[in-house]
This record gives sequence, C-alpha cells and structure tokens, in this order.
Amino acid sequence: MPEIVIKGWPAVVLAFTGSLVVTWYYIPKVIKVVRKRNLQDKPGKHKIHQSEVPTLGGIGIFAGFIFGYFMGVNNYMPGLSYFTAAAMMLFFVGITDDLLHLNPVKKLLAEVATALIVTMFTDLRFTDLHGFMGVSTIPGWASYLITIFLMVLIINSVNLIDGIDGLAASIGIIASFVFGLFFWLSGDYGYTIMAAALIGSLGVFLVYNISGGPKKIFMGDTGSLVIGFVMAVFAIRFNELSASGKGFINLSSAPSVSIAILIVPLFDTLRVIILRLRYHQHPFVADKRHVHHMMLRAGFSHRKATLLISLFNIFIIAVAFLLDHMGILWLGLILLTLCITAVVILRIFVRRNEAALV
Repeated sequence: MPEIVIKGWPAVVLAFTGSLVVTWYYIPKVIKVVRKRNLQDKPGKHKIHQSEVPTLGGIGIFAGFIFGYFMGVNNYMPGLSYFTAAAMMLFFVGITDDLLHLNPVKKLLAEVATALIVTMFTDLRFTDLHGFMGVSTIPGWASYLITIFLMVLIINSVNLIDGIDGLAASIGIIASFVFGLFFWLSGDYGYTIMAAALIGSLGVFLVYNISGGPKKIFMGDTGSLVIGFVMAVFAIRFNELSASGKGFINLSSAPSVSIAILIVPLFDTLRVIILRLRYHQHPFVADKRHVHHMMLRAGFSHRKATLLISLFNIFIIAVAFLLDHMGILWLGLILLTLCITAVVILRIFVRRNEAALV
C-alpha cells in the first residue's frame, strides 16, 4: 500500500481537527480522574477561586497538541524529535509542580534545560537583532544566551497570566493564530501546523475552563508551561524568518511586532516584577498585582476581564503591524506607552469601584 502523504492546507486542517478531537476526548477523562483522586486545586492565599476545581487540564491540551501536530507535520520540520523532547520535559515538570509544588529553582533549571535542548540541537535561535542599536548579526555565544534568556522569560510570563478563567488559553489562541497566519503566508508549513494544533487544543480547553459547572477545569502549570514554550518557539521563528527575508512581508520592526503579539504576558510580567522590587519583595513570590487581578477589583467578571484583555491584545497587534515602519525602538516605545495608559485608566476604574463598595 503506498504511503499517504498529506501536505499544504489539508495537513493544517488535519492538525487542527486531530488536536480538537483528542483534547475533547481527554478533558472529561482528566476531570473524572482528578475528582476521584481528590487532586483538585484548593482555594488559597493568592488564588481567586473559592471552591475546589479540577486542575491538570494541561494533560488534555498537551495530548491534543502533540497528536494533531504529529498527524500533520509530515517531515516539514527538522529537529522535530528535539522539540518534542523539550516540550515533554516541560510537560512533566508542570505535572510535578501541579501535584507536588516543585521548588522554584528546580523549575527554573528545567526551563533552562529545555531552552538548551532547542538551541543546542536545532537551528532555532536568535541570530540577528534586525539593526537594533546598529547591531544585526550577533556572535554565536550571544545568540545562545539571548535565546535561552528570552525562552525562559516567555515561558514564565505565560505561566504568570494564568490567573483567571480563559485568559492564558485566549492569549495562546490569539498569538498562535497571528504567528500561524504569518508562517502560512510565508510558506513555512511546519510551524503553521504547530500553530493549528495548539489552537485546536486550546479552543476545546477554553470551553471547559470558562464553564461555571461541574465540567470546569484549570490547565495548571502542566498546560501553561507548554504553551509558553510553544509561544517562545513561535517568536524566535517569526524573528528569524523576518531577518532572513523569507517572510511574506518585509518587517522593519520584527522584534517589536513579536513583542506586541505577546504583549499581555510580557508587559504584565515586567510591570509586576518592577512593583515587587519597588516594595522590596521577592520578584518571584506570587501576589495579586497582575492586570487580571486589577480587572476583577474594577468589577469585571472573569469572562469580561478575559474578553477585554484579549481585545486589547488584538488592538496592540494591529497597531504594531500598521506602525512597523517606525522602527524597533520607536514602535516599542509606542507599545509601552499604550500599555501604561491602559493600566492608568484601569487603576481609575479600580479606585472608583473600591470607593463605591465602601
């Protein structure tokens, strides 16, 4: 029997459909097992939910994503085994953290290890600064350091925004769609298939995550770490395609555009760390200073907060592509100004809501 080879858009559809079906099958199974084994996420000091909620939804996300990706990729990508090994490492780190609360240092070392696997054994790393500050091609040692640092940063930033229903999944879907569309139009089908697989699994998870009934489930670190890892991979590939001139459009400010696509986790992480340092607190100790916490204090529900933050993310992405010609520095400053302005406006809403409750 001849080998069946599926390429192009059918492969993308297959990846999306495969991930959707597998995730839809596994999420209810995970909920059932978690409830039976009493592994629910319990309310705590820095947690918003008031009742026990099943976690480990990342198992369903990962299962669907990997299945759909393998079904569609069909040798489109070199270094596939190394990427899969790195993703699996983070997956098991996430499970360990969700069940046993892994030491933050060990967790960080695992993230660095996954970044090392990608940078050492594949060609996926930052090699060009796109002329920022007069620098284009960077030396090998700097390429490795920058890639590892940014991968760990993105992984943790996505992990940190997983604080209200639907937010991490929604941001993951938006970013995957934008990156995936760019890859598709640029003829980079392997990464397009990866994006399609992630969108399929996150779309299904989102339905359960925003549910208010017995089907509700959290993704946990099992999901958020893997999503952050994939987002980091997309950001690197996006910048490298642009630097090599292989993108379907010539972007003048690719680094700033990629930041815009991931603006919600990146800006929120930067803001929270600055605030913690300002008040002499450990930068990696959890608190309720995140933007999504502010949205709740302003009186928005989880769904409305997620919707507004997602719409803001889409707005920032549109601004970045429209103003790409302004250059990396100026575009970056514009994006930062828009984010700061949005937070200032949000603080006004928070104060008004808190005053009304007094």
